[in-house]
Amino acid sequence: MHVPEEAGEGRLVFAAMTDGLFALGASSVITVGVFHYDFGDLAFVPVFLGCALVCSFVNHVFGNLLFRGSVAKLLFGLRVVRAKDGRRPGFWRSVARWFTGFVLLAVMAMAEEGGGVGQACGLRTVRRRDEFSVVR
Repeated sequence: MHVPEEAGEGRLVFAAMTDGLFALGASSVITVGVFHYDFGDLAFVPVFLGCALVCSFVNHVFGNLLFRGSVAKLLFGLRVVRAKDGRRPGFWRSVARWFTGFVLLAVMAMAEEGGGVGQACGLRTVRRRDEFSVVR
């Protein structure tokens, strides 16, 4: 089975920055709007950081499972597929990819399996239009 080539580094960097801004913005809204903490409260920072981790996790893991990509990847026309066969990513691979990319960025370079930043834990980020050109 043919698997599409990995997306370019430029798109991946912009998608990562957009996902980061999305997680920070969503966590700000949740911390202030749902939990009613003000920016001056002592508990604001830990609640904000916890919300940021949860928002990032939901965006990357459940986004991969349901839509084959996070919010930013879908905006930039990217998809996350299994590097071996181009199929949908599974839950545990998505969790491992999130953990590797978000928490252990330095380890990501060692776990890449021959690709760039968009490929880790057996998953690869490809352009959506290249995915549809794959013959299955």
